Amino acid sequence: MEWTIPPSIVSKSMTNSSSSRKNMNINNLTNYTQILQGNRYNREKLNDKNLLLLKKQEFDIFYSTIYKYPLLVAETITAMTGFTDPNHSPIDRRKIEDPFRQDLEVPTNLQYTLKDYKAYMEYGGSMGHNAPAGQHKTNMDVYNETFVLTNITPQEMVFNSGLWVLMEQWCRHLGRNTRLEKVMVFTGSIPAKLDSNFRNVIMNVPSKMFKIICIKMPENPNICHMEIFLCYNKPYSINYALQKYDLTHYLVPHTQYSQFQKESGIDLKKLLEYYGFPYSIIKPFRAHLNISINLNPALRLQMKKSKWFGRLIYAKNLDTLEREWIECKKLSAEFQNLEFHQEYYQFAKLRLKRGSQLSRTIPTNYTWMSIRHSNTKNKTKSKSKSTLTKNKGTKTKNRIHIGKHTKRITK
Repeated sequence: MEWTIPPSIVSKSMTNSSSSRKNMNINNLTNYTQILQGNRYNREKLNDKNLLLLKKQEFDIFYSTIYKYPLLVAETITAMTGFTDPNHSPIDRRKIEDPFRQDLEVPTNLQYTLKDYKAYMEYGGSMGHNAPAGQHKTNMDVYNETFVLTNITPQEMVFNSGLWVLMEQWCRHLGRNTRLEKVMVFTGSIPAKLDSNFRNVIMNVPSKMFKIICIKMPENPNICHMEIFLCYNKPYSINYALQKYDLTHYLVPHTQYSQFQKESGIDLKKLLEYYGFPYSIIKPFRAHLNISINLNPALRLQMKKSKWFGRLIYAKNLDTLEREWIECKKLSAEFQNLEFHQEYYQFAKLRLKRGSQLSRTIPTNYTWMSIRHSNTKNKTKSKSKSTLTKNKGTKTKNRIHIGKHTKRITK
């Protein structure tokens, strides 16, 4: 989700014109689908009929017609990112109604509708941008392209309005470092194993979201500096009283990149090759750049708003919801606009009146360490079982598990 926070200035050595994008050498591979064939399921299921490459003016969308949302969106951070061309009128999202709409490049039946997303919103969901609107304000045509539903992913609202905002802001701040020659951000989703049913709207809500940040530095032209943020598509608790928020907890260790490739289906080397980054040497940049973000007053206010979305969405009953709404309305002067909070209050009220409870937990902290700890537990259980069988038998069981996984996703 994009919020009204001033954009950051990026490297002066880069430009963001459509002509520069046309001159990019991004056709090194025989087929763009190879980028998303980093695991067995994708290799077997993805092809150029169900994975579409939609080239917008300032970003690329790798759109899945199976899941009806992007598996990957590629953006180049340039000196003009977030700024409006001087020949065009300034763009202020606070004064414009969000122009969400279906993408005319994709058949209607291969996209979710606004009505589908409205059903999801009753359960605490939202329409999450992959390429943020605030980063593409060159003109109204470019800005409007970020609102096509092929650029939107089903995201939990507290996550979308909280932690996700911080990650987007941090990516913009990379441009303040003039030592960076080329910066690209690849935003993607890891689909859930099972679909969800929101009042007869069947929707696959991604289990996790990620951002791959690739940097090229002039002093090391043969090295790609890379980091990956990985987080659950669930509510996170952000302490908005902090002056600075550390994002290193969400970084994937470089030793775990093979695991990330298997889970996400992204072939990292082919991704780098396709977008003109050196791929023979990949190094982290966390030792060179600060992986934390200063919580200025605007961001602290945004994190507070995000927390109140959670208090309304996850109210356990109607009485609790009404008490939370009364308290939320007391913040009207501070928040300035309670339109979205009121909308989620009404959604929660409708859902609770039907007796529908949310199974998801109240906002908490999920970090890479918790993801890794969970995976370690699963591996330990597998190892204990394998002591009763031969290695060959264990491999057979794994193949059967993958087969079931494929069926569940297909359904």
